[in-house]
Amino acid sequence: MNQRRLVCVALFSALAFFLLSAFASVQDKPAGEDAKVQAAKILAQKGAYPLKRCPVSGEALGAKAVDALIDERLVRVCCSDCVEPARKDKEKIFKAIDEAVIAQQKDGYPLDTCVISGEKLGDDAVAVVQGTYLLRVCCKDCVAAVRKAPEEALKKLHEAYIAKQKADYPLETCIVTDEALGSMGDPLDYLWGTRLYRLCCGGCRKAVQKNSDELWAKLVAARAAKK
Repeated sequence: MNQRRLVCVALFSALAFFLLSAFASVQDKPAGEDAKVQAAKILAQKGAYPLKRCPVSGEALGAKAVDALIDERLVRVCCSDCVEPARKDKEKIFKAIDEAVIAQQKDGYPLDTCVISGEKLGDDAVAVVQGTYLLRVCCKDCVAAVRKAPEEALKKLHEAYIAKQKADYPLETCIVTDEALGSMGDPLDYLWGTRLYRLCCGGCRKAVQKNSDELWAKLVAARAAKK
């Protein structure tokens, strides 16, 4: 009897261990995947982020700035202590971001047609901010369409930025390594924010993300030299 009880206990323990391990594995995988998804959403908005100061403290955003995702939108703050206050004051912060995005991107906007309908934009065009990008549409119905399927609208916008800047791109070398474009396969047309950087390979993207202003100054100088 005791032997049978011991066998049952051992089987139950083994089954419990198996179920707990399987549950832990299931729990761990989404957590890791969620972190990757959040990081990708932050990266997609970071290049065009318009504010230079923390919207909570007013301090300049430095190397230790914290990237927070609030209601799917990037909000950059000076430190972790400012994350929760930013969440509580999110509507005011979103408004400040929207106004800065429109002010910074309206003059260089690459399209004269609605990203949804394809109709010519008139004086009554509507400005809508999706994440950290300005999109101009012909009417309020198209604003709803942008909100419903932002990926497609942003894809059209990004392609337009690339096409517009590629036409007079001043360099035939990678902006990061100075290697000839095409020497490592097809060049990569990389849009960081609203700026096009042509790269020799995907490995150079991180250098652009880290030193975008410095590399952009190099491109501006190259354009000026060609005039």
